[in-house]
Amino acid sequence: MAESLQSVARQAVAQLGLDSGYELATQFVGQRYQEVCARAKFRHLRQFGQLFLPAPITAGTITLTLDTPTITLNAAALAACRTNKFYQWPEGFTGLFFRPQIGITWYRIARADDQTGTITLETPFAYDNSYLVGTNQLTQANVTYYILPRYQLLDPTARQLGVFMVDYVFRPLEVVSEDQLNRMVPSRFLVSSYPQFVAELNSNLNVTGIPKQIEVYPYPTNSVTLHYTYWQTPPLLGYGDYLPPTIDPDIVRTGAKVDLANNAMGKAMRMGELDKAAMYRNIANQEETRFEDKINRAVRNDRGPEDLKLCIRRMGWQGRLDHDTITTAYENFLGRGY
Repeated sequence: MAESLQSVARQAVAQLGLDSGYELATQFVGQRYQEVCARAKFRHLRQFGQLFLPAPITAGTITLTLDTPTITLNAAALAACRTNKFYQWPEGFTGLFFRPQIGITWYRIARADDQTGTITLETPFAYDNSYLVGTNQLTQANVTYYILPRYQLLDPTARQLGVFMVDYVFRPLEVVSEDQLNRMVPSRFLVSSYPQFVAELNSNLNVTGIPKQIEVYPYPTNSVTLHYTYWQTPPLLGYGDYLPPTIDPDIVRTGAKVDLANNAMGKAMRMGELDKAAMYRNIANQEETRFEDKINRAVRNDRGPEDLKLCIRRMGWQGRLDHDTITTAYENFLGRGY
């Protein structure tokens, strides 16, 4: 049966022979619960998330000029931006990414202007895409394009990430680091029918809740729903909250006694009672050792049968959809029957 934080706090205060500090002790219990949960991926913190990737905007065409950041939308493109209910024209276009469909380089959008029907890039449209412009020209009209968000925000409580799944292709995404993705596909050229990779970028400090950001590649041509597992940040429990059943009360009570003893030691030192302060210091050291010894039990109590199973081979899926067992010229030579 789950036990309340106030009950655990009262026990900690009583075991140290103190006669006050119940509210402070409750805060110590809540903080020690967070410390325990930081030692492993506890099952009671595992959640199932859902992420919607809206389709990129591709309707109409644009006009661009080399070495200038301004992109002009034609009537169809402007109408598509205005009517898109996910990207929120024009304010929501800041931070989205733009690229001609047969271009190589992605450009982050700095702002959009509804009156002029233009978007302004953070950096000018550079000469590395000059093949899109006619010979001896600087400006090119009727260029097809993509506008999309390269980075997706996850649940703000997500602290550690697990498996990402694309339901409609019956496969998980391959999780790689952002640096790995940069080495494999530096240009992010593909906008394809299904994503294959996911990489964690960072936590967005400019958004409420500071959620983690991920990049999915290739970005899908149509809207897609992803599911993922994650472990949420342990909440700071309050006076009326209850401990999860898998967390034994004595573990966090022992940790709270460390903090209460340190608090009592500080008060004794301020009053000049050095012997009393030394006693509480010894108690704090003893309880800290006991707390560390009990952490392993907390992790052990949270284990499930799949945590103890040795997986020798992958089950159900074998690599990416475009997986090819031939990876070298010699294997290709053999595969052709020579």
